[in-house]
Amino acid sequence: EDILLIERQIRMFEALTKKRIEMIKAIMEKHPASIRELANILDRDVKNVFDDLRLLNKMNIVDLTREGRCVKPVVKKKIVIIKFG
Repeated sequence: EDILLIERQIRMFEALTKKRIEMIKAIMEKHPASIRELANILDRDVKNVFDDLRLLNKMNIVDLTREGRCVKPVVKKKIVIIKFG
């Protein structure tokens, strides 16, 4: 399914920081073949990018797919709905 419903505000603010939103956008636009390539695109440390990707993976926004020796980040959800109250 291409839609993610976030019902708790805390989870939304934890997951959707400015850097993570930039990361999601970069994955969708640049289609990096690995976490290292994504880190280079974002000009960020590989470990920090990996940590953010793990959180986005737990949120079911990003999928981390092993392709040979690399792990490729892929955005799973095209639409995010935020429910307040």
